[in-house]
Amino acid sequence: MNDVVDASRRALSEALRGHPAVTDAAVVESTDGQSLTARIVPDPDRAPMLHRSAVLEAAGRLGDLAWHEPTGGLRVAGLNRGETDFLHREIFTENAYFRHGIALPPGAVVVDVGANIGMFTLYAARHSPRARVIAVEPVAELAEAVRLNAELHGVDATVLRCALGRAEGEAAFTFYPHNSVMSGRFADGPEDHAVLKGYLLTGRNAERGAQLDRFVEDRMRAEHRRVRVTTLASVADELRLPRVDLLKIDAEKAEAEVLQGIGEALWPRIDRIVMEVHDVEGRLDTLLEELRARGFEVAHDQDPRLVLTPCHHLYARRPGAAAEQTREAASEAAPVFDGGPALRDLEPELRALVARRLPATAPPDRFTVVAELTTTGGRPPVAAATPHPGAGPRVAVLARIWSDLFGAEAVRPDADFFDLGGDSLTAVRLLAGIEAELGEEALSPDRIFTDSTFGALATALETGGAGS
Repeated sequence: MNDVVDASRRALSEALRGHPAVTDAAVVESTDGQSLTARIVPDPDRAPMLHRSAVLEAAGRLGDLAWHEPTGGLRVAGLNRGETDFLHREIFTENAYFRHGIALPPGAVVVDVGANIGMFTLYAARHSPRARVIAVEPVAELAEAVRLNAELHGVDATVLRCALGRAEGEAAFTFYPHNSVMSGRFADGPEDHAVLKGYLLTGRNAERGAQLDRFVEDRMRAEHRRVRVTTLASVADELRLPRVDLLKIDAEKAEAEVLQGIGEALWPRIDRIVMEVHDVEGRLDTLLEELRARGFEVAHDQDPRLVLTPCHHLYARRPGAAAEQTREAASEAAPVFDGGPALRDLEPELRALVARRLPATAPPDRFTVVAELTTTGGRPPVAAATPHPGAGPRVAVLARIWSDLFGAEAVRPDADFFDLGGDSLTAVRLLAGIEAELGEEALSPDRIFTDSTFGALATALETGGAGS
């Protein structure tokens, strides 16, 4: 029997090596013997993004981050899949920052304040060939994600691990590991809980209730840190910035302080500003008036998902700054990152290749990329326990709820919650169904964001893995 299994794995490995984007491949059995994983060595020329990501991970650079693929052709390092998808949707899909005449010339100098994992840094580089980005991020884990993502995609980014404010110094900082986009110097627990709940309640089929409250409580667990604070004027002097084509600020209630640290000498050299404004105590009107007084044309809007929150976007542009890209800039800007396929693009091609070459053999359950077959991408092998949907009564509960959310065809071990279109509201509905039948402690909300396949969640339920 073992000889037959080994022969099947060898045949699968050989078939996978036939794909032009694959340099080498090996199909291995999980330690529990229940699934097969294909370990793929990407070709550095035909799949450069996947190749570089595997090399970075093998070098131990990924740490506690993980690779996420919010869309085809894009791979990024992030804290969790849900937040990465949110940032991609806001910045790439909904184009939240390039509105009201905001655009970039080639070779733009961009200061990305509150860079998080660097999604806007990547987007700015995509819109401005040869852009230079100064990414400012005070959270160590997030700053490292920016470095990784800039390196992965060949972006000229200087990453500064600090906050910006009105003066040099040090400040208390609240970090929300499960909802890092709301981290900041001026965090307020009840207020921040209300903002997240307001955002979720604007979603389709959103419902108030205990599950929503518990979900928000889990997402807003806080860590308290100290961070270095500097001023934008100091950054510009230190890095000898001749100008700032775009200043983007997403600093969670610190936006006014960032502006106060610009300094009179730098103000005339800033052409465009886009920022998230928390409109408390008339702050939006105050900032609009200040920017008009400094010669900017201003506009503002509010995302429909944020109507129950004080969050707005403000756009400011000097009359002399181009409102649109020049024809030359538009022709130079690549429509996508030129890094070859993401794994989500490559995997269906590999499955189809196996189906053609080995029609009687089931393809591997899981695909992963590694720098070479003697490594596991910087992480130890994981027993990919993926029980059949009928493995037990607890898994049967999950299967029924999962089917109601995504359809019966999605009840399979490798089906990913986020790839199926799941988001925070879907997570609340999933948890509500599980808790109604199995109790409040059956599954931690964070499990969905860290182990998002049906198989992994089924295993967590079966083994009582409520903790994250």
